[in-house]
Amino acid sequence: MDHQKLTYGFRGESTSLPHEDRFSPQNEADYERLARIAAAEEAGTDLLLDVRSIELYVYISRKTVYRLVRQGRLPHTRIGRHIRVSKRALDATLAQGIAR
Repeated sequence: MDHQKLTYGFRGESTSLPHEDRFSPQNEADYERLARIAAAEEAGTDLLLDVRSIELYVYISRKTVYRLVRQGRLPHTRIGRHIRVSKRALDATLAQGIAR
């Protein structure tokens, strides 16, 4: 039975791959992140987003976030080893278009 789950479309199984849902909330902390983002947007306040929050909010991979930071295309702040991005700055960057 388990081998049928890994066939991806053969024998009538779902064609979705396991990595496709990494951008959807995986646990309670992810739901809290998205709720905080929505509440801040509704209130008109700014937030500092961590990499996982950016991943959920923009639907890009962690690897892409780090690459954009390294290339200087995503304005960020480092707090120790942690990267934080202002939601307003992220929205402005997305409006301009990240790919230059």
